[in-house]
Amino acid sequence: MGTFLKYVFYLILLVVIFLVGKGIYDGNIDKTTTVGEVVSQVGDGTKQIVKDTGNAVEEAVDDYQAAPKRDIVVE
Repeated sequence: MGTFLKYVFYLILLVVIFLVGKGIYDGNIDKTTTVGEVVSQVGDGTKQIVKDTGNAVEEAVDDYQAAPKRDIVVE
């Protein structure tokens, strides 16, 4: 259980680092940005990533269900 929590923590840390780096690169985070604004941007970015991931999974499931089914023939 401890190993699983460690990996979840690392995943969350990577997402936060990615979103802060993206904010700096895009110019949304600069010297005058407060910590509260950064937290808000990270929260919004995380919600968007989860939403995009959910949409991608839903599309993949729809594509799989729409694909013609083939019988497996073992010779």
